[in-house]
Parts: sequence; C-alpha cells; structure tokens
Amino acid sequence: MTSDPCIVINPNANTGKLGKKLDAVLALTKEYIGNFEYVVTERPQQEKELAEEAIKKGYKTLVSLGGDGTATNMGDAIIGHPDVTLGLLSAGSMCDWHKTHSIPYNLEESLKVLAEGHSEKFPGIKCSGDMTNYAFDLTDGGFTAKAAAAAHYEMKWMKIGLIKYNYLALKYVLKSKNVPAKITLDDRDPIEIPDLTNAFAGFGDDIAGFHVMPSNAEYSQKNKDLGVAIAHGMKGLNRVKMLVKAIPGNHVGMKGIHLDRCRKMIVETTEPLCWENEGEIYSENSKIVEIERIDDAITVIVPKERSYKVDYSEEIYLQKFEDSYANRKFEKIK
Repeated sequence: MTSDPCIVINPNANTGKLGKKLDAVLALTKEYIGNFEYVVTERPQQEKELAEEAIKKGYKTLVSLGGDGTATNMGDAIIGHPDVTLGLLSAGSMCDWHKTHSIPYNLEESLKVLAEGHSEKFPGIKCSGDMTNYAFDLTDGGFTAKAAAAAHYEMKWMKIGLIKYNYLALKYVLKSKNVPAKITLDDRDPIEIPDLTNAFAGFGDDIAGFHVMPSNAEYSQKNKDLGVAIAHGMKGLNRVKMLVKAIPGNHVGMKGIHLDRCRKMIVETTEPLCWENEGEIYSENSKIVEIERIDDAITVIVPKERSYKVDYSEEIYLQKFEDSYANRKFEKIK
C-alpha cells in the first residue's frame, strides 16, 4: 500500500490539448500535492484498466486527470472498493460531474480542492443495456446519446469539444426518430409513450452545456433518488426549440417535457435506443435499459463548502405525466 496518489491521465482530453501541455500540468500538480505516481492512457476507455491495476498495487487515492469520460471509467473500477477515494482534476472538454459538486472548471482551482482532501460518499447509477456500467452524474438515451456516440468517430478535425458536441446534438435532433416506449419508475404503473424523443436520469443538472434538469442536484441529495426528464412527441422545429430553451433551463413546463423522480427506471422501446453516461456508450442494440441508484457507491474529493443551485421549486418534478401534453408555467426562484 502507498500513501501517494496515482493519477490516471487521458492525454486526449480537451481534444488533445492536455497531452500537448502535460509537462507543465505535471509540474503544477507537484506544486499542490507533492509526490505522486501517474499513468497515461494509450487507447480509449483504458482508464478503467489502469485504475484496476493501481488498486491492485495498493493505491488508496486515485485521481482522474481529464474530463467526464476519464472520471467515469475510473469510477467503474473504484465502485467495488470502498477504501479507495477518487479525486477529480478538471482538464476535459466537458466536466459535468465536476460541475455538479462545485469542483471548478479550472485545473489550478481543482488542484486546490484535491490538495485540501475533503472527501464524501456519493451515489452511483447502475446502467444496464448491452452491457452494465456505472454513471456518477447523468445518463441519457436518444439523440443526445447518439451525438455522444458520433463524437467518437465524426468531426475528428474539430478541436473545440463543446462546439463539436452541440453541432452533433443539433444534427441528431433533426435526424433521429421518435420511438414507442414504456417507462417504469420504481413500482408505479408504467408510462406508455407512443413517441419517446429522449430520456435522462441522474444526480446532476447539466449535460454538455444544457441545463436539462434544473435544481436536480439539490433534490437528489435531499431525497436520495434520481431526477428524470422525459421528452416526447418532439418533431422538427419543436426539437430545435427544445434544444435552445434547454441551454438555460427554460424548457421546463414546455409541452412534451416531463420531469419526475425515482430510484429505479426501466425503459422498454420497440426498437433499440442509444444510451450513454458521461460520453461512454453502454447500449446501442438493446430494447430494454435499466437504470438504478446505488447509495454510497463511491468516495470523491469535493470542496467542503459547496452548494447546489436551485432554479425552481421541487414542484417541477411532481407533475403527472399527463400534464406534459400541455404547456405549463413555472416561475424561477429569484
């Protein structure tokens, strides 16, 4: 066993910018946390394998240097080891998981959080489709997941990750088809949906710059559950409108948007739907996906003093699905 942390580095994070300045990043890291070991990924999704090797060697603190995908793959390795702690350094194109727990989207500021070393237990989300893995912020199925999948092989020339993802999201919001679905939340009667557009579940509020589930981090912490967002019946320009309104969270109350809460969600579709968590694809061929909250799944280093943003009252998550067939008005909290 070693007391030094082991850092798993994805040099391709932030569209390759991290690898180009790695020497400077390592020098800065040493200033803040002193001695450490590090390993560098050489292929996609290798972070889980490298994290597992570090755990076998006795490391008790593993640090993710990259974005959401890097951290999530490491979380998959750590989740069965309650004595191992995960630190998150912000160095990716998107750091939604970091943002949920107020870890600054700035390498030096996130190093300060790591150096302080305050850790807490957080839940995970068991996601089962073509395969089973874990999410630690949000998981989604539909055109957003398809855009995440496409980001691995389309537009490789684009160096700005957020622009690339938003372009692909727009592309697939126009290209993807609605599918009939049955969604079961906990032990409640299933929601029958003739034209599911998208579904989300998780602990966080944002995904790739879209404020999909406002105030959800606060309510998930309080209720020990998952926030759920279901978009249905969206076609053509209405999808684009939803996308634009979702950036600041103004899609709340829009016709075709339903927000809910549960601990377990089962989504059954008549044809396969693409599903992802934090950029990692876990289902493209399955017609049944199960998503379940796992309490105290992982220990993460976070700021001791932090807050979860509240935009709306919890009322927005307590509406009947039938109400989503009409526009509703919800006032933001000032």
